Amino acid sequence: MLIVVGLLTRLSAIGMIGFIIVQSLTDIFGHSGELGAWLNKASGELIADQRAFWILALLILVFKGAGPLSLDRFFRNAP
Repeated sequence: MLIVVGLLTRLSAIGMIGFIIVQSLTDIFGHSGELGAWLNKASGELIADQRAFWILALLILVFKGAGPLSLDRFFRNAP
């Protein structure tokens, strides 16, 4: 929810990246022993591709911030 409203966006994105990493490690070591193939054509094995996409999207928020229509920007520019 913090990412949606743009409040503490960078910290929230880092937390979500950590969550995705823990989720992936749990899937690899705790459940099946594999996570799906990278960039393959099998529709049932998109797990690694999807998680890599979400990490990339969240890294963009970490480095660029929330943008002009965010509460972070509003509070930073408040008098």
